[in-house]
Amino acid sequence: NVRPSSEVYFEEIGSALHKMEFNKKYEQWHEDFQVFMNNARNTKEKAGLDEEFEAQQKIYSKWAKDYDEVLDEDGENYQGYNILAKHIAETLPTSSSCEVLDFGCGTGLLAEALRNKGFKTIDGLEPNEELLAHARMKGVCRELYSSRGFTSIPKDRSYDIIASSGVFFLSASHPNTDVIADALNFLKTGGNLFILTKKSYFSKDFVRWDVVEKLEAEKKLREVSRKYVPGYRKVFEFEDDPESMAAIIQYQKL
Repeated sequence: NVRPSSEVYFEEIGSALHKMEFNKKYEQWHEDFQVFMNNARNTKEKAGLDEEFEAQQKIYSKWAKDYDEVLDEDGENYQGYNILAKHIAETLPTSSSCEVLDFGCGTGLLAEALRNKGFKTIDGLEPNEELLAHARMKGVCRELYSSRGFTSIPKDRSYDIIASSGVFFLSASHPNTDVIADALNFLKTGGNLFILTKKSYFSKDFVRWDVVEKLEAEKKLREVSRKYVPGYRKVFEFEDDPESMAAIIQYQKL
């Protein structure tokens, strides 16, 4: 059957208006969060980190219901969680009994990607209650914990894998290498910590690689691999990184 030309016309108009509305929404997200984070990342003044953290949380709360949409391919085209889930599935045997913690789970994007790769027992940890509410609605995670660090997780809980996508080193107030030491307390011996972030963040002066070196010297962990993958997300106007390179580090608890 041939559709009436008027029906097609109004459908096209509706689609164009929806796209215009989304573009306006995405531009506002970009200004609210990414420009804010770029300024936070590059400021020389590192005082007031708690205030910076609180400001970030307000932005996350404001955008929680639209978070997945603005990160999707029509927005940022953020691929970190897919890149990391693929890497973990290719690196370790998938097992339904394998227990995974998604650190900084947000709305559960990485947890969803890991479940699609065959991992069935996944917990999430996230400090923002609004993002966590959306993760809860998806029903992907076994348990969801709310705290800035690991304080909300029962001390007797341990994991085969702790994985984090797009959380570490985003700014001085985001998780840094001291969190790696904390993560070891919740990893089983021989368990693995996977961190994915943007490669360019590694060189920021607030990243404390000496903390990891100390843990390695104390035989508490070892770096298993470090891999770089293009296509972390779209390239922003303030970045000099045409490939938008993602970095994945794998540590093993000894």
